[in-house]
Amino acid sequence: MELDHYQFFQSLEPESLEKVCSEAKKVSLGVGTFLYYQGDINQGILFLTKGCVKVFLHADEIGKGEITLYYITPGEQCLVNTLSTISQTPATATAIVDESIEGWLVPTDTIRWLINNSPAYRDFKISFCAERLTQIMHLVEELRFKRMDQRLLNWLFVQGRDTIRTTHEQIAQILGTSREVISRILKNLEKEGVISMGRGFIKIISS
Repeated sequence: MELDHYQFFQSLEPESLEKVCSEAKKVSLGVGTFLYYQGDINQGILFLTKGCVKVFLHADEIGKGEITLYYITPGEQCLVNTLSTISQTPATATAIVDESIEGWLVPTDTIRWLINNSPAYRDFKISFCAERLTQIMHLVEELRFKRMDQRLLNWLFVQGRDTIRTTHEQIAQILGTSREVISRILKNLEKEGVISMGRGFIKIISS
């Protein structure tokens, strides 16, 4: 299995590793595919080896457009997916493929067996849940206390690249506001020399 991104696999007990390798199912999905919807009960945990998944809250639940909770890349996992799978309760958000993915889906029964029998897996899950919960709490703090222009700047810089290919509408959905608000703030940032814009992309100007 191509799971080198997950370092804990190197620490798995031989029996645990054998069980995962024999029971995991290969996954390959294109952009725009929904992995699960808010309210679904997940039947396995996804281990990504390629691509990116976006996890977000629905507009009809918050009344202000969708809000992105986080993105999942190889080596990371989804807290919503994990909790729904382990507890067999409805997912509290929706996940969609943002960049074509490949990976492995480990079934619920296998995950529960690992929790009960693998100290290495338990340690990984505890650490992962704590880290992801901290990220969500920071997001809540930003939503409550930070101005929209600061939130937009934060979002642009955390993308980790100079040129971001996106639209004003997509950013508005991510940040839970209107396209008009985003367009106004971006125009102000362009006037200030912070960014430059073209059709379908935003370029951060290095100081």
